[in-house]
Amino acid sequence: MNRFGVAMLVAGMALVADIYRANGADVFVDTPDLCSRVEKAEGNRIYLVSKGECPQTPGKLAVPAGQKSGELEIYVNGAFWKKQALARFDLDSIGNLHTRGDKLSKTLTIPPNSFEKQGAVRAKETDALFRSDEFQKRVATEQERLKREIFGGRIQEYYQGDPEAAAAMAGQLPVNERIYIFISSSMPRATLRNYVRDVARLKDPNVRLVMRGLVGGVTHITPTMGFISAIILKDTACDPEKSRCQRYAAGVNVDPLLFRKYGIDQVPAIVYGRNLTVLDPGMSEGLDRNLTSGESYTIQGDVALGYALERFQVETGSRSLEALITQLKAGFYEGK
Repeated sequence: MNRFGVAMLVAGMALVADIYRANGADVFVDTPDLCSRVEKAEGNRIYLVSKGECPQTPGKLAVPAGQKSGELEIYVNGAFWKKQALARFDLDSIGNLHTRGDKLSKTLTIPPNSFEKQGAVRAKETDALFRSDEFQKRVATEQERLKREIFGGRIQEYYQGDPEAAAAMAGQLPVNERIYIFISSSMPRATLRNYVRDVARLKDPNVRLVMRGLVGGVTHITPTMGFISAIILKDTACDPEKSRCQRYAAGVNVDPLLFRKYGIDQVPAIVYGRNLTVLDPGMSEGLDRNLTSGESYTIQGDVALGYALERFQVETGSRSLEALITQLKAGFYEGK
């Protein structure tokens, strides 16, 4: 207990002692629970009454001191319970306790943790397990199950009943990998729509389009919404305010921190990150404290997503990228 704790304890005890002394009560006896009360005191015999409805937490009660000396005999509900040495409570003892507590607070030390080394080993083992491909695949499988069984209806509602868009939620990348496609509203619309279409073909939530900021600045959201709406509509002639338009299932994130994290100073740029650890999915993955990346690969320039994936796959030998390439080509030949 530190000095502040000792001082608070002593102050509380002094206050209690003053209250009891004012009532002529300066002898304290043990009680089997906190609900016991003194029924009567006959010499050194103290009779307590307990209803037995309280948790069995020992307590103390004050009784009139009288001429008591030596041992006290305590009875609970008429039956003998225990003997107790007479314990008087006075202000002098409080002062001594304060002095002792002050001295002890200067000498007390926290003993070393004998399990510190074992804890460090277990922490490393746990971290290695969390980062392992096997565990991350299990996490990814559970995420897909939750999206399918729990959030499926919400996804359908968001895409306004478009079954093709709503179905685009089963990914090929494991949970610890990402493909970021960095874009801006200044890019040619044809290039933007090609990226949007390819992301929709992949049906992978870990393949993401990213903008640095809002179109026209942070004080205007309408231009950004108009820009996104224009590039994700399958039919550019469709007016969302007049009819229900078909949309590509490709979300666009606004995250300047991701631009900074990967050093993106010109667009388009495509980044492949692997061996990622994300602490909080609700926070930006551009925050260093939220995401750690084992390695990343970047291609800048107006290149097709398929070409970038093939370059990444050749360099890394990634089987997950191979699956993405196959999925992308299948969507292309199916005309989606």
